[in-house]
Parts: sequence; C-alpha cells; structure tokens
Amino acid sequence: MGIRTLLSWTAFPLLLGGAVLLSHVLVTLGFSGSFSVFWVTFAAAFPLLLMQLRMPADEEWRGRPRDFGLDLLHMVSTGLTGDLWRAISFGVSFAVAAWLSAALGMTLWPTEWPILAQFALAMVVGDFGAYWVHRSCHTFPLMWRVHAMHHSSERLYVFSATRNHPVNVVLAWGSQALPLIVLGASEHVLVLMSVFTAVHGMLQHANIDLKHGWLNHLFATADLHRWHHSAKIEESNSNYGSNLIIWDWVFGTRLLPDDRAHPDRLGLEGYAMPENWFSHLASPFILRRYETDEIELSDLPAIDDFTLENRPVEGERPQPVAP
Repeated sequence: MGIRTLLSWTAFPLLLGGAVLLSHVLVTLGFSGSFSVFWVTFAAAFPLLLMQLRMPADEEWRGRPRDFGLDLLHMVSTGLTGDLWRAISFGVSFAVAAWLSAALGMTLWPTEWPILAQFALAMVVGDFGAYWVHRSCHTFPLMWRVHAMHHSSERLYVFSATRNHPVNVVLAWGSQALPLIVLGASEHVLVLMSVFTAVHGMLQHANIDLKHGWLNHLFATADLHRWHHSAKIEESNSNYGSNLIIWDWVFGTRLLPDDRAHPDRLGLEGYAMPENWFSHLASPFILRRYETDEIELSDLPAIDDFTLENRPVEGERPQPVAP
C-alpha cells in the first residue's frame, strides 16, 4: 500500500481523533478552552494544506491567490464574530443553566458520565440544533440571505470553510453550543466539540482525495458535503449535518450518488455574486441585486415541499427548499 493510499484512508480519523485527544490533554493540564481550541485548530490546518498540494481531489478546485485573500478575510471576521458571540452568550447561558439546575434540584446533563461519553452525547445533541438551523437557512428567504454567500465559492478547499457571514456564524454556533450549555455541559465538553467542529469543517471542505468508507454513514464527510455545495439546487438541498450525518438519515435528506465522486459544478445557481469581502458582508441586504433569471427568492416554498424522494428530474426547473 502506497503512502498516498494510506493517507487517503487514515487522515480523516487520525486528524480528528488526534485533535480531540490533544485538546483533552490541554484542558486536563489546565490550559484555557479558547487557547486549546485555537492552537489545536491552527496546528491541524498544516497537514491539511500539505495534503491539498500533494493529493487533491480535483485539480480544478485548487485555491487561487484571490480565493486565499478573500477567505482569509472571512477567517478573521468569522473568528472575531465567534469570539464576541461566545463572550456575550456564555454568561447568559450558564446563568440559565444554573437557574434550571436549582429549579429542578438536579442538572440535566449527565456530568457523572465519562468525558468521552459526554462528548459523544454533545455531538448528537449539538448537531440536532445545527441540522435544523442549517436546513432552515435553505428554507426561509430571510435566513437564506445570511447563508447564501457560504455557497458562493466555485471550488472547495480548506479555507473555503471560513467563508461565512458573521450572522451565519452566530446562528450556527448558537444552535450547536447554547443548548448544551443550558443543559449543563461543562467547558471541557464544549472544548472537545468545538475542536472537532473546527477541524471537521476544514476536512469537510478540503480539496483532498480522502476515502471515508463506512464513516460516510456516521459523519458529514467531504464525500457528502460536496453535494451540499453543488450548483444544482436539487443536489445542494441535502446533507445539512454539521459534524454527523445521522439527522439527515432520520429526516430523509442524506444524498450520496454512486455514479459520480462529486458534483459537476459548485457554487450558487441563480446568483452572480461579486468575489469580494465587502459584497459578501453586504449580501444579506442586497442579495436580490445578484439574482439572475434562473431563480427568484419569492419562489421558495415551505420546508415540507422538498424531500429527496421528489427531487425534480434532470432538465426540469427545481422546486427547492432554497438554493
């Protein structure tokens, strides 16, 4: 077995497992949660960038210099937004958790469980909220406005994971973490989940030829997430899971065709969005300016109008949840 084949099959579990283990060690040694999350995520980016150079999934998805500049600006803005949102929401959420615990005379979170079991539970509970917020962003026009620019990239690579509007960051992180805090999950659990989410997000968008095998049935891997970034609306309205794919299984939105490794084209169908940071930040307010004749926001139906079973056939105008 060659080195490339070995890396293709082992990089995903080793990087994720190693990141979670390292963050656990750092927290156990007394390092702060923010320190652990930042430095473990930072360290994980280097092997991913190297693998992108040596073993890309698609040569056409290699990031261009202007992609790097744009997405690095997004990295800064989303990072600052996330830090500010955590600073504001943590205190309130922990206060609510303390009130609930006192009112009920017990904590709702199984703090007596081993930390690994608590982490697994946090992943399932956190992804439930993330799934429905993400799906709602593809359902309701107002929420789609703050999510659309994440789909504007026509190539997937490590840093395209950071292309998010600040409001989308607030929605995504809040839906995943705040319920856990209110339920009484510890900072240790939140650090493990935050590191997993950050590293998994890079792996999910990375232009790396990875083999996931049976892991595609449990995690929202790149194999699945690439279809979520398809320019075809009937393909992109699927695979909403952030870390896990189990809620897509439960609610019937998992999509993994067996006839192609990835979509024919990525990006936003029906929009011509400028590739600059200021336009991206302004996009929720001026999204209609970027609409083409292919789709209108006013055409978007309610969430129950879309299932994977009634996807439009090739050549028909789709009736989507949202692009």
